Amino acid sequence: MTLSLQTDRLLIRDWEEDDAEAALEIYGSADVAQWLSPAIDQVTDVATMGMILTAWIEAQPNFVVPAGRWAVVRQEDNVVIGGLLIRLLPPYEEDLEIGWQLRPSAWGNGFATEASKALMGWAFKTGDVDELFAVARPNNKRAIGAARRLGMEWVGETDKYYDLNLQVYRLRAADFKP
Repeated sequence: MTLSLQTDRLLIRDWEEDDAEAALEIYGSADVAQWLSPAIDQVTDVATMGMILTAWIEAQPNFVVPAGRWAVVRQEDNVVIGGLLIRLLPPYEEDLEIGWQLRPSAWGNGFATEASKALMGWAFKTGDVDELFAVARPNNKRAIGAARRLGMEWVGETDKYYDLNLQVYRLRAADFKP
């Protein structure tokens, strides 16, 4: 399923192979990579980022709605500033995680909250989804702050996801406020 959502400032769309350089500004940043879960190495070059994007693009049609990965584009200059995802949390049976990553130059502008809120609204409306979870490393104050701004409730700390100690936040569809 192709996705295109617009907010006042952002466009959420499928990743494209031409996005590799912009994606490297996100996933190639040590400031971003240190917080990713599952833990992955910092992407170091455009060619590697291109291979990762190709894998994401090829996998996208196989996801069950609302799962997937998308680019976040700033409308004013058509620049990819981030990525969003919805995926199953381990053990990959029912709990859906929403995740967001932004290039550091886009931090502090409310983009993560704006984009995630739009995606959450679509997921609750389109998919058979009763709740979404977000996980964050305990010291990732930005991710924790975004989860709270999204209206997500802290439900505890666990090491059952990705073999990492993570804070878990949840938002139920009935509590979602667009």
